[in-house]
Amino acid sequence: MIEVEKKVHLRESDLKTIERLGTFLGSRILTDTYFDTPDFRYTTSDIWLRERECKFELKIGLHGLKGTIDRYKEITDEGEILKKLGLEKEKDLAKALPKAKIFPYATFQTIRRKYQVEEFTIDLDLAYFDDFIYRIAEIELMVNSESKVAQAEKSIETFITKLGIDNRRPIKAKLIEYLSQKNPTHYQALVVSGIIS
Repeated sequence: MIEVEKKVHLRESDLKTIERLGTFLGSRILTDTYFDTPDFRYTTSDIWLRERECKFELKIGLHGLKGTIDRYKEITDEGEILKKLGLEKEKDLAKALPKAKIFPYATFQTIRRKYQVEEFTIDLDLAYFDDFIYRIAEIELMVNSESKVAQAEKSIETFITKLGIDNRRPIKAKLIEYLSQKNPTHYQALVVSGIIS
């Protein structure tokens, strides 16, 4: 599956609109740990490996498609993740990572409230980075092929406009904000590689 999502800041009035229009799907506390090599081989190629609630997920950025919204192929099968990381000879991902010099570089917790409005999933996140809290919202659609990405982007933009959400101010993803505060060397490597601007 391909995740198409737009990250936005929400005002208090936007939160109330989502709570009024949406179906509350629940809340949970997430603990995310992210992995890469010491030379940032994967993240500087827009490949993001994380462990969430004892399950590994790999997100691979889709390039060559026009648009301004984040688009990632999501892989949760451990065998496929091993293959994408070039570790197909290994059987156990958790054991393969340190052998391949792939180590954790960030861990933080997020309190997430999830809503459904029409076909859109909205995650309202409060991320805890030790000494500060980062608030962000993600408006998301999942599609099953690259041919549907452009239409999903258009639908998200139309939906944001319809709700009256101010979409002009750029916002960093949680992990990128974390790195900008906690690991400027890694953050700068992502800037130099063009993954972030």
